[in-house]
Amino acid sequence: MKKREEKVLDAGKFKDFSALSRNKQRENDLNLLRNITISTIIFGLSDMQVNGLKHIESSLAPIIGKSSTGISAALIGEDLNSFFHGRINEDEYISRTIRKNGWKVEIPVVRSIIHENFKELESIRELLIRLKKQGFKLGLLSIHPKEWIEYNSTKFDYHRFFDAILYSFEAELSKPNKKAYEIILEKLDSKPEECIFVDDNQANLNPARELGMKTVFFESASQIESEFRKIGLFKE
Repeated sequence: MKKREEKVLDAGKFKDFSALSRNKQRENDLNLLRNITISTIIFGLSDMQVNGLKHIESSLAPIIGKSSTGISAALIGEDLNSFFHGRINEDEYISRTIRKNGWKVEIPVVRSIIHENFKELESIRELLIRLKKQGFKLGLLSIHPKEWIEYNSTKFDYHRFFDAILYSFEAELSKPNKKAYEIILEKLDSKPEECIFVDDNQANLNPARELGMKTVFFESASQIESEFRKIGLFKE
């Protein structure tokens, strides 16, 4: 299971199904969601609520003199999986990446660029506030390392919106491992059939669906709000 999980982290984190497949699956999901009782909504984090590594290659490229494509490829892999799962810390992850790729750059420079890239995505906070006011239980299931969570939770204070949180670094496992989904459901004290799982990676939606949760593919806060309206989730 761990090899499968790490393979998805390696190759699937920045890759989705085709737009046609996503649209067909989305319509199927919306049809299933209509006229059912939902008590709980579980979200991912990276690239949904707070930007992660995405796009830092454009900031690193002029500093280390490498192509953006090469930098993106160098940032993912076994060391990133180890970092996400709490087996190495942030500086060790950066150090290994620098050393393996022969980059001429200091660890603090890379760390600073990564941290500066963390930005809260527009309208997500308003969406979470609205859902909380309507009485939904909210969960957070995220592939994220300890140092980034400590930095982001202090900067954005988003933890206060969630009734239960599970990060890969503390569980030492992550999406799409079914055990991660089972743990967050237990922490929320919610049944799968009462839950909607929202994520920006199609591969992470499949295990949730297999467990009985309904799923919605994330593209933007406005798109999620529109789809929640279609299924009657928002009270006017």
